[in-house]
Amino acid sequence: MYSVAIEDYLKSLWKLGPKDVGTQELASYLEIKPASVTKMVLRLTEMGLVDHTPYKGASLTSKGEIEALSVVRRHRLLESFLSQTLGLGREQLHAEAENLEHALSKNLENAIAEYLGNPTRDPHGHPIPGPNGELYNETDLPLSDSPINLTLTVMQVPDNDSKILSWLEDNGIHPGIQIKIISRDDFDGGLNVKISNHKIRISSSVASLVKVSF
Repeated sequence: MYSVAIEDYLKSLWKLGPKDVGTQELASYLEIKPASVTKMVLRLTEMGLVDHTPYKGASLTSKGEIEALSVVRRHRLLESFLSQTLGLGREQLHAEAENLEHALSKNLENAIAEYLGNPTRDPHGHPIPGPNGELYNETDLPLSDSPINLTLTVMQVPDNDSKILSWLEDNGIHPGIQIKIISRDDFDGGLNVKISNHKIRISSSVASLVKVSF
């Protein structure tokens, strides 16, 4: 295992990628000073985990991607475990898993996966990478880009913003629920949607964070 800091950088680059990620963008995402990010990116490049092009940005190497997916797997398995065994709400899972993911041994990771029946998605609907870093091709689409008047199934909701997640939960929007777009506002892209027997309006920014399937 690598240090907590290195794992956080790799996971962040994976989430922001696969494009080249600039220093300012990565610093903003991690809430770290740009100078510190530059220093770490150079270190990761020397370790063979990152490709870095000056004035362009950084991206994961194949080795770096495997390590990043290992962290993502631990995180999402922990979310699943905390949800199923302790009954924590979706809005609580991300922060708790963040605290635990770096300390999870390979043996405990495998034991949790087996105990849970080797799940392929976490409670937020996000795909869980396999034990060797494999990740199936995702076909889920943002709700904001979906057609109107079709019955859609919510597949994924965001995990790192507890306020948005709580709002979605309060309005019955979670993985597995059916949703239909009634209309789209041409001015700001907001959506009027129907869920079960009630209708609500979702801003375009929130709708872009919810992924659905047909």
